[in-house]
Amino acid sequence: MRRYLSIVSLMLFFLLIVLGFITPQVLNPLPDSWDIIILLLLLLGSFLTALFSKNGLLKIIALIISSIGMLVLLVLTLNAIGIMIFGNFGT
Repeated sequence: MRRYLSIVSLMLFFLLIVLGFITPQVLNPLPDSWDIIILLLLLLGSFLTALFSKNGLLKIIALIISSIGMLVLLVLTLNAIGIMIFGNFGT
């Protein structure tokens, strides 16, 4: 079962890209908080399934792709915390 987790991880990340950027109108009927929760769960699920998959080239590719998403999430979170603490200096 672990050998298929990297494929599942790539599919989850592809679904995240499709729902978040290509066809975001699919999530429009939901409240904004549900949109964010669904996208975060897809990103975290993609990262965790890549992390626990069987060793190999596909695991490395899945980890790199999902780690980039996690890095973007970390930067956005730190930016939001910085704005909350220090205020917005740009405007």
